[in-house]
Amino acid sequence: MGAFEDQVKMRAIELKLLFKKGIKVVGKSCKKGWSKVKNLRR
Repeated sequence: MGAFEDQVKMRAIELKLLFKKGIKVVGKSCKKGWSKVKNLRR
C-alpha cells in the first residue's frame, strides 16, 4: 500500500501544479476578454 500512497501523493502534486498553471492562463485570457468587453461598451 505504501507505493500506491506515494503514487497518489505524486499525482496530487502534479495536479496542483497543473491547476496553478491553468488558473494563471485563464486569468490572463479573462483579463484580455474583460478589456475587450469594456472597450466595446465605450
